[in-house]
Amino acid sequence: MKSHKSGKIKAMIIGMYCLFFMLCVFSMASAENYIGIILDGYQKGCLVHSREEIYDCNENRQLFVGDKIIKEQNVQALKIKWAPYASGKELDKTSLLVIFEPPKDKKGIVQGVKEFLGLVKTGHSVSIGATRGISDEVFFQPGNNATLIKGQKITFAWGSEGGKYIIFKNSNGVEIFKKDLKGESFLQLSPEDIGMKPDEVYLWNISGIKNSRKFKIRLLAQDITQQVNEDLKKIDKETSGDVNKIIQKAGYLQFMSDAYPQDIDLYWFSYLILRLNQDEKSLNEEERVLLGDLKRNYLRHTSESM
Repeated sequence: MKSHKSGKIKAMIIGMYCLFFMLCVFSMASAENYIGIILDGYQKGCLVHSREEIYDCNENRQLFVGDKIIKEQNVQALKIKWAPYASGKELDKTSLLVIFEPPKDKKGIVQGVKEFLGLVKTGHSVSIGATRGISDEVFFQPGNNATLIKGQKITFAWGSEGGKYIIFKNSNGVEIFKKDLKGESFLQLSPEDIGMKPDEVYLWNISGIKNSRKFKIRLLAQDITQQVNEDLKKIDKETSGDVNKIIQKAGYLQFMSDAYPQDIDLYWFSYLILRLNQDEKSLNEEERVLLGDLKRNYLRHTSESM
């Protein structure tokens, strides 16, 4: 009896450690987007210290959280376009630190979406060069660390035929859902179909294919789900034109995911919305640029999360 209890306690402790480790990995994993672009004032004696590398400042140089900019004589000579809640904190007369401070309550983001999309449009020429080599179809959707929304179906895709089952397990390794794929290379499931619960990290994988890697997913917290749904309804109400609504909603979902990576990853949802646009020929140039860059954001994000 003692041996049985001891084994049970040990299993519980191991399970708790596994859950803690998965949550830590989940909170640390995020694909970082640029939050500023240098427009002017960089011409003389300017360097960007970014991710242990040093770059010359130039037009359209993208800036990331934690970057340090050194500008001879006066850093205020730089003209920089910032994402919402991003700014440069002056360390002294010749240097500044790139910081990003979105509101903790996650409210008011809708008002900043147009500003965010302006940054996307400005960075268009840079983003094209930065995403070469990324396939138009990213396998293993929705990507690692995705947060699912209650009541919303999501596409699970793995880009190859021959898979036998899609399998979901909780953080203790207990199988909670298994479905015969019948030769398909994708399927749609809701959190309710899978049996997901709040505050739990799940792993899913495809059996019977060469790459049977496990990917993490979890359910988006109820309060955040409510906020996201309200904000999407607000965009619907305040935005005219179907294409503009698609751009605003996808931009909002991507920005929320970048602003709160420990809580939110709704890039998969932004891509679902982007695919609603079927009439490419009717787009004007600005719409084409924004839709293209938002799609590339999704592809890059999903690729980096693999």
